[in-house]
Amino acid sequence: MHAIQVPAGGALPAAASYIPCVTFAPGQNECAVAEQRIGTLVAERTAQRRFFYGIEVMASGAGGRPTCLDFNHFLPLLPTFVSVVWLSQRYWDVEPVGQVESLRLAQHLATRIPVLPHVSAYRMRRQRLDQLLALNFSSLLAVRGDHVHEEQDFLVGHPMVEHLRRRRGDKISVCVPGYPEGYTSLGDVPQNSTKNMAFLKAKVDAGADCIITQLCYRPEVIVQFVKDCRAAGISVPIVVGLMSHESFRSYSMIEQIAGVHLPDDLREELDQLHSAHMRDMKSDQDLIRRFFVSLTVRTVRHVLEADVGVWAFHFFTLNRFKSVQAVLQELRDLDVIKDSERDKKGYEE
Repeated sequence: MHAIQVPAGGALPAAASYIPCVTFAPGQNECAVAEQRIGTLVAERTAQRRFFYGIEVMASGAGGRPTCLDFNHFLPLLPTFVSVVWLSQRYWDVEPVGQVESLRLAQHLATRIPVLPHVSAYRMRRQRLDQLLALNFSSLLAVRGDHVHEEQDFLVGHPMVEHLRRRRGDKISVCVPGYPEGYTSLGDVPQNSTKNMAFLKAKVDAGADCIITQLCYRPEVIVQFVKDCRAAGISVPIVVGLMSHESFRSYSMIEQIAGVHLPDDLREELDQLHSAHMRDMKSDQDLIRRFFVSLTVRTVRHVLEADVGVWAFHFFTLNRFKSVQAVLQELRDLDVIKDSERDKKGYEE
């Protein structure tokens, strides 16, 4: 998940040993999508006024094993793009920077699908960022991250955006995170929404051309955030971040890390489901999984029905894909996802 440090578990394997584990779907193997810049791509797809989505992955999971990603499991509607998490405290000193496993996965993916590698400001020096730019990615998600070190050159996000834009001009798309509930992971209470919006506006003015929101379980807050962005003069496309948890443990971990909480009534419902699961170990976590699938579907429908010009959604997966597939299936059953075969054909033309 962007802008936070997600525990990946296990030791980092030797960089040279990392081999991406990806199975592309038919059509993806035949040609790549022409537009690789995520900001431009999201703007073009948004103009079509149809649901589309991206997924976020980590390059490796527990024990340092490469994440295996099979795009066939997402058919008939493939992701429009894939973002790859930058684990700042694991990657900051990997040399050369091209051996960072998230960048190796991103390079592999970029041959068949638009890709959005994350890059964190944590301990990032300008020279190292220039080395990363030399890898010629078409897009980057620039995040400050939760951790700050006295030796890093970029203490906040917008100078890094300025640097990327100055070095690559229009050849690169620079995406940035947005926070519907404010910078919750920093513990600011109460949030200063005017100040937060000013920070976001500064990043857009510096050259960011796309916003991906942090997780938020309150769809009405997401809609208001979009409206506030437009009122502040922020016109770049906005992608809504989603997470459909597969377990109570997953929710609790993200709640602790990101500081984002369910509304009280939904938290009470989740606690009841968890208590029932703990009392009856014969039951698996299907009820909890379905709880989050339903909540995610409701969020998507609420945002679309609000008609605020947002058609793009981004799934933070923690390398768990079944709930994402369940959400897509339910949206298809509800006829929210339409013309899926036409979207599939886009990779074959």
